[in-house]
Amino acid sequence: MLDAGDPAPDFDLDGTDGETVGAYRLSAAARRAPVLVAFYTADFEPRCRAYLGALRDTDWAGLTDAIAVLGVAPGTVEDHRQVASDLDLPFPLLVDDPGVDDQFGVQRPDGSTQRAAFLVDRRCRVEFAWTDPEPDRESGTPDIDPIRSAVARF
Repeated sequence: MLDAGDPAPDFDLDGTDGETVGAYRLSAAARRAPVLVAFYTADFEPRCRAYLGALRDTDWAGLTDAIAVLGVAPGTVEDHRQVASDLDLPFPLLVDDPGVDDQFGVQRPDGSTQRAAFLVDRRCRVEFAWTDPEPDRESGTPDIDPIRSAVARF
């Protein structure tokens, strides 16, 4: 898994922001503001939906001047659009087709993706890395307070 100080692999992924579908590039987003790249396992998994909801409910503006949040998971644009709509997400969900999770070191041996987050600075360097402390738990909301604290310090 990548750690603070490591270069973040750049990516171009298709994703959805509400009804809009487009391509998202990490380096382009990072030039505008720090980016929180939030990996999750599956669109309809209860713990992942709770994780996305916790990210949605975070007052990012109260923690920092500017930040972009990008959710990344395997799946389809259609499924991501459904989840984004169901949860009323204010950030895009990107389809991890080429194995970006593996480049960040959060792909499990079975090919699934760990719930993880990386705070990436404007130079595309990892400033902070987090993984779900209870990855095998099927329900409940992961403790994302370490993510919030890292963003507030940044």
